[in-house]
Amino acid sequence: MPRNGSGTFNRIYDWTTDQANGINCEADRMDEEFDGMATALSNSIAKDGQTTITANIPFNSKKITGLANGSARTDSIALGQVQDNSYGTLGTLGGSADTYTASPSPAITAYATGSEFNLKVNATNTGASTLNVSAVGAKTIKKYDGAGSKVDLEAGDLQQDQYYKVIYDGTDFVLNNPEAPYLKTVNLTKSTTTAYGVSYLSKQIIISNGTDSDHDIDFTAGNFNFDDGTGQAVATALTKQIDSSWVAGDNAGGLDTGTVAADTTYHCFAIWNPTTETADFLFSTSLASPTLPSGYTKKTRVGSIITNSSSNIILFVQRGKEFILKTKITEVNISSSIPTSLTDLVVTSPSGLITSVLMGCHIQTNSTPFKSPTVFAKDKNLDTEVIIGADGRGDNFTGKTMNTFSIYSDTSSTIQYRATDSGTWNLQIFCFGWVDYQL
Repeated sequence: MPRNGSGTFNRIYDWTTDQANGINCEADRMDEEFDGMATALSNSIAKDGQTTITANIPFNSKKITGLANGSARTDSIALGQVQDNSYGTLGTLGGSADTYTASPSPAITAYATGSEFNLKVNATNTGASTLNVSAVGAKTIKKYDGAGSKVDLEAGDLQQDQYYKVIYDGTDFVLNNPEAPYLKTVNLTKSTTTAYGVSYLSKQIIISNGTDSDHDIDFTAGNFNFDDGTGQAVATALTKQIDSSWVAGDNAGGLDTGTVAADTTYHCFAIWNPTTETADFLFSTSLASPTLPSGYTKKTRVGSIITNSSSNIILFVQRGKEFILKTKITEVNISSSIPTSLTDLVVTSPSGLITSVLMGCHIQTNSTPFKSPTVFAKDKNLDTEVIIGADGRGDNFTGKTMNTFSIYSDTSSTIQYRATDSGTWNLQIFCFGWVDYQL
């Protein structure tokens, strides 16, 4: 009989017992016994490779030792091949830059999702690239951007004679170690990187009145962090027109919606299109939610400007966070009924922001006997008043004094002021500009 299913071979007859019982060696009994042995031997594995295995073989936690390296896709592999990753190495690529080929041995017959390959590049790529392994078909080589989307390779992502790893994701080969990785820089402040990961120093974008100083703003080149904390970009210098609807590029419209209005704050944004990797600039009355052009999904405010009663941009010079008006603006000019209780005063500074307004106070007394008025101002959100003008030069003296000061405005560009005397004397309060601490 053959083996019993657990690997044990059991004989049918015992010849010694047969002899004791007077049973002769008969042909049918001998055939039955030897047929069982023949079946058992046929179900054994021949060492010369003649046997074809017909079922799984449990090795009972034992090893196959002295195993040769597999050389065909249907061969078993030795541990050394796994350690050496010889079956996942494509060697030096063939083809040319951007159109790469590989001929591994053994050849693959299809791409499998999750397959990994190590490769050595034969020529530096110049842009988007493909890889064709074993002539199965060319597939695009991609990498991931900072938002987790696959994008084409940039020039120089694959450098000649360098080693790289790609993984097939079912659609494309994804490059694990590009030379120009996308960096997610949530925790970096005022810095950015080149395409090759070299760190830039911070370079603030500065704004100024353009050639058409009433309607144009010149934006310098510079780096900017996206205000949602997802990354950063580099902008080139552009001039944008506030009196025209936004159009991409230099010397083009920059207004997000509507038409330019009088006596209005416009916030200036650097904007970014991650698909085309293009920066531009935009004007909006909205501090938090400007209407971004199609494709532009990232932004940051780089300054704010104000129009006058003629809907023209008020002339200014930016020095860091300071915005200095080219001509001072008179906010108060009265010579009687000067308020002695706190009075709201809307000043020339951007609305929507809390800024430190740069101001001056001018007092001229012409009365006899001489009066010594004192003028106070305060932040509407604070209780403390500060003296912004005073004249104590004595009786019967006519003259004038001038004091400069800074005070915080609220988001409505409003401060408060009052005087100690409402009599006949001249009071003027001027605005010279503001400091934008939120840049």
